[in-house]
Amino acid sequence: MLVNSAGRGWYGSIEGAPGETIRRTFDLNLFAVVEVIRAVLPGMRARGSGWIVNMSSVAGLVGAQGFGYYAAAKFAIEGLSATLRQEVEPFGVRVLVVEPGAFRTSAFSYFRNEPVNESVDAYVPMVEAVKAAFVDADGKQEGDPVRGVQAVISAMNAPVAPHRIVLGNSGYDAVVAMHENALAELRANEKLSRSADF
Repeated sequence: MLVNSAGRGWYGSIEGAPGETIRRTFDLNLFAVVEVIRAVLPGMRARGSGWIVNMSSVAGLVGAQGFGYYAAAKFAIEGLSATLRQEVEPFGVRVLVVEPGAFRTSAFSYFRNEPVNESVDAYVPMVEAVKAAFVDADGKQEGDPVRGVQAVISAMNAPVAPHRIVLGNSGYDAVVAMHENALAELRANEKLSRSADF
């Protein structure tokens, strides 16, 4: 079993995040995941079994203002995992994407002493507010890491294992609302969508 759980984000707007921050975000949250998956897959294929659990985030489904590049990397994990699942299923390898909300880990504590490095002044108040919200939430996150792991193990052991699982109440509510809104918008524009064919 492989669990890709390393990851973190850095503050910044889409327009004003430093290039180094963007690259660091994708190196850790996407490219490192790809390299580890590619390293373990030959053994899993040879055995004809295995699990790959990729930690995404609620932000990988609904976005995260001030954390756009983290969200983009997690969106990429979503797409990578969906395709990977199709490719490795014939070899007995299963893929689960975990999409946690805020969990009470040390992740938010990194932000306390990290400076806001935003190059576009217009976004500084937004980025500072995002940082303040993370710092304020540190130690108060609703998600219990132990219960989260138990939920992942239960999902993996289910008679029909899900392709993805959202963890946490607020995360679940946010993802359901996103999907319901997206479906309503899709249906509202069905005629326009279907008009694009010959």
